[in-house]
Amino acid sequence: MQEHPNYQDILLVGGGHSHAIVLQMWAMNPLPGARLTLVSPQVQTAYSGMLPGMIAGHYSLEETHIDLARLCRAAGARFIQACAHEIDSENRRVSLLGRPPVEYDLLSLDVGATPARELPGSELAVPVKPIGHFYRFWQKLQKQIGESDSTFRLGIVGGGAGGCELAMAMAHTLQDALNRERVEIHLIHGSAAIPQGYPALARKRVTREIRKLGVQLHPNWSVSEITEQGVVSASGDCLPLDQAILTTNACAPPWLANSGLSLDEQGFVRVDQTLCALGREDVFAAGDVASFTPEPLAKAGVYAVRQGPILFHNLRAVLTGRRLKRYRAQKNFLSLLSCGGQRAVAVRNGFAVAGDLMWRWKDYIDRSFMQRFSELPMNMIGETRIKPGEVVNQRAGSSLSPMRCNGCGAKVGADTLRRTLATLPLQHSDYLLRGVGDDAAVMELPADHLLVQSSDQLRAPVADPWIFGRLAALHALSDLFAMNARPISAQILATLPTAAEEITRRDLQQLLAGAIHELNRHHCVLSGGHTAEGSEMLMGLTVNGLAEREQLLEKTGAHGGDCLILSKPLGVGTILAAEAAGEAKGLWLQQALETMLHSNADAAEIFARHQARALTDVTGFGLLGHLLEMLGPDGLGATLIAEALPLIAGAATCVERGWLSSLQPQNASAYAFVENPLEWQPLPQWSLLTDPQTCGGLLAAVPVDQAEACVGALLQRGYTQAAIIGVVTGAPDSGVSVHLRKSADWRALLSQGSEALQSQA
Repeated sequence: MQEHPNYQDILLVGGGHSHAIVLQMWAMNPLPGARLTLVSPQVQTAYSGMLPGMIAGHYSLEETHIDLARLCRAAGARFIQACAHEIDSENRRVSLLGRPPVEYDLLSLDVGATPARELPGSELAVPVKPIGHFYRFWQKLQKQIGESDSTFRLGIVGGGAGGCELAMAMAHTLQDALNRERVEIHLIHGSAAIPQGYPALARKRVTREIRKLGVQLHPNWSVSEITEQGVVSASGDCLPLDQAILTTNACAPPWLANSGLSLDEQGFVRVDQTLCALGREDVFAAGDVASFTPEPLAKAGVYAVRQGPILFHNLRAVLTGRRLKRYRAQKNFLSLLSCGGQRAVAVRNGFAVAGDLMWRWKDYIDRSFMQRFSELPMNMIGETRIKPGEVVNQRAGSSLSPMRCNGCGAKVGADTLRRTLATLPLQHSDYLLRGVGDDAAVMELPADHLLVQSSDQLRAPVADPWIFGRLAALHALSDLFAMNARPISAQILATLPTAAEEITRRDLQQLLAGAIHELNRHHCVLSGGHTAEGSEMLMGLTVNGLAEREQLLEKTGAHGGDCLILSKPLGVGTILAAEAAGEAKGLWLQQALETMLHSNADAAEIFARHQARALTDVTGFGLLGHLLEMLGPDGLGATLIAEALPLIAGAATCVERGWLSSLQPQNASAYAFVENPLEWQPLPQWSLLTDPQTCGGLLAAVPVDQAEACVGALLQRGYTQAAIIGVVTGAPDSGVSVHLRKSADWRALLSQGSEALQSQA
């Protein structure tokens, strides 16, 4: 049973600076009874202070970005990777693209700003935000300039601090091309001096640094239109450009317009000094999306960072009945502007100085800030420190008795279940006569088909219940696909963590919606199930499928000389183990989830079409364990090629650092069947042979004349790492064994195997 059942949901939408601070502080001091959830379309969020240094080449992408997934893990918060696109503030619900809405008790917005597009032709320009898209553009642009002999004319529109820093960073990186007159960099701004909003001495210092780098300035150039030829001024003059970049003022995300919140003329959320949205006690906003009344602040990262501790306090204060704090913006603060190379301009109180010492100062401040997130100790998870008065107030009408029932008394309540089922998508089946709502499911099956059944259960590998529902469904359905059967129905056993009734309903709705999302995709109907409360979230499915006798595929039946083909990469187990320890990078987890959420249905159809003789899915026993199940009954052997094994990004690193699944030691018994272990043990592929996979790929033995066409079909269908990983060897007299090769061509292995068989004969 949970030590602190959840009563209230705090939803953070957006991974901006303020929310990053909230999560970091929450990790050090969580609030019992409150559940924190972050929604963000990216697993990493950029720290704006280091972006010019990244463009200039002083920092890597990883050094300038906060890993949100790992930060959420440290804070004990749920991370949902999704795009918000609508707020229903009356019903306390946020709609997400491609998945069910998320409900909240308390909402905080830190979604930043989006590029302003009111300038005619702005779609031809590249906006600086979102940073991830711009960075990919910048990498391609550098390559394009390096491979071209013609002069490239690059224009940066906007004379604020961001535009100036970007121009200098690009000039520093492209200095060689500038000196050889293969690049022109133009900074276009509507004011007489840059950067806008800075004192005269600072403008003088920055202008001098820009000119030293060879950037061409165009003051008093008010852009009226962007065309394919360049930028056009208000007076009709045209500055020829090959590419324009926008660093002009951004606007609020357009989806806020229908939120019911009070917005300013630019669409930003109007807030008071406590960061609370005007007229709402359950909505907060911080960072660029917040518009203070009566006087808005400039859109600057320094404000967002300093709003973080205030937001952290006030979110907790609302739930605990404490007094809210007021945010007071600092009128005079130190501003450090990067100047391309390792130089910076420091500005404060009208005074400005430039030099490399200022850069070192800025570099120290920025790295110290990022260190707060990169070195967050994971052992603080669950170490709840309660301050006097800091216990979440239970919601009205909620009850959670200190003694929870077992047996049928542990079921989720009837009203909770009824309300949940009412929100789920409609389903239709040609075979189901009675289903959800009856005591048992009744099905009418075709007389000329076989019934194929399988059951599977998972503990939640991720905190997002919708994703977990999808994974649990796919993992169970995979057994049917491995038999080349067509799913028709499923029953679910779901266990929900003990919580207040509304929290349980929200979790159950997300969990079932995720499972039904996948069931519907595969024309499989939910026919019933059971729910219960427990200490952690669990989900099991019993799935039923149909198959004609001649279409069934089994895991045995391979022939010597067949090619072994794997449809998905390995590494799920080790990455999830690293994630549980708080050590996995968000991008590793993202790629692992993308692999897991790729259904095996298409792969099964492709393998059947290419005459696969044996087929199985790679799951808990790892590749080696399931391969031995394929070979054992027929007394066959196999040769695997290390370099051919597809791996999820980060899997090799996780193994090398010792992050192994708890099931790995039991799977290790399969190593006894490996003929040459000493050659492979130093390689990361050695441990990955027994790495347990959740929603792993399919392993097939395919005739050699079909193998290449089969892999080609898999690649075309989106199995981007499908590969021939080895060959089956016919060695019945020597028993089942697996030989490992570090590198080899599978064609050569087949040739060697054929010669060996002939010599034995």
